[in-house]
Amino acid sequence: MKTSFQTLALFALASQCNAFSATSTASPALFAGFDLPAPIAKFQEGLQRKNLKKQLIEAAESKNESLVLSLVDELALLNPTPIPTLGMMGYGLDGTTSNGSIVAPLEGKWELLYTNAFDAEAPARTQEEFVKAIVFSTFAIYNIYIDSSDETFGESVAKGIEAKTGQRIDASSGNCINYIQLDGEESENNNKKRPFDLLEITINMIPMNEKRIRLDFIKGRALNDNAPFEFLKDFTFNFPPPAFGDLLARIRGLDPSVDPQTYFDILYIDDEVRAHRTGEGKIFVQKRDN
Repeated sequence: MKTSFQTLALFALASQCNAFSATSTASPALFAGFDLPAPIAKFQEGLQRKNLKKQLIEAAESKNESLVLSLVDELALLNPTPIPTLGMMGYGLDGTTSNGSIVAPLEGKWELLYTNAFDAEAPARTQEEFVKAIVFSTFAIYNIYIDSSDETFGESVAKGIEAKTGQRIDASSGNCINYIQLDGEESENNNKKRPFDLLEITINMIPMNEKRIRLDFIKGRALNDNAPFEFLKDFTFNFPPPAFGDLLARIRGLDPSVDPQTYFDILYIDDEVRAHRTGEGKIFVQKRDN
């Protein structure tokens, strides 16, 4: 099969464009002024998406807030997933694979790389501040506050303690478990400074449209082998019922069927990375935890 000189030239230009995009987050203007053939345009878009994702992961891991926000905006324009909520609680049942199973982009385990929730003014956080921010943002949804000046939590994560924050999503049921796991070398000081071993928050995720997910917080569980009392070693608690969140939304003048108390809109999702914006305008960046 013969390949035209024009096609070869376009591939060469696409390669040059990829080299250019490796040093810039901006979309290259190399092809401005004329339309590329669909296969070439798709190829170029894939190169740009790959480069932006790499930069986003690096920026998220270094907690570079301004760069993260900029890259999320760029990637949102290149989202390869037309229906991010597909398969959540059966949403979009026509989207099936050849063997009849539901395709669910949100399904599986995710590790949190970055969020500006709780303290949007902090461009970078220490490990202690990062863990604190996740706990605060989780509880603040229903105005359940923790005093950040309280040394029982404010200085609770000792040096040498590693924190992992993520979630496990069962798309078919809509069940999601957000968790913070604290690990580290066992020592008397670390045990005293570790507020828990594992904190889990169970959430119902309800698709509202192709991009929006409503979050109904159900219950929490905290495990702590070093708790001072036996009943605190495996402690569970419940959140107010979803109807309470709907009431709060109506008090704010919102329709909970459109703008519930707690939700997020998926900006970008593929088989590796996900970014979403909450109803409060906060950004979360996650990667699959295989």
